[in-house]
Amino acid sequence: MVAAQAAVKKSASTTALEMSEHMKELAAAGDWNRIEEILVSLRAAVLDVPEDERRKTIIELQRCASMIADQARHARQDVTGKIHELRKGQAAKKAYELS
Repeated sequence: MVAAQAAVKKSASTTALEMSEHMKELAAAGDWNRIEEILVSLRAAVLDVPEDERRKTIIELQRCASMIADQARHARQDVTGKIHELRKGQAAKKAYELS
């Protein structure tokens, strides 16, 4: 019975951490919608982690979440820069058309 409980602990924690690693891969690929979908399952997976393992698992998940948030900020800055350049180009086009 104890061996089975240990396997469940490892399995639930491992599952949550694997989901987090997958989210990091998706963030690197820019697949933000899929990350949101996984977050729903991740919350449920964390609840399956036994309480005595949960703190350690959550600390690791927070570290991964911080990395993903950094990637999201960087991606947002890239998109913002591209939008700025497009608007600048549109303004130049309009100015050219008026001349």
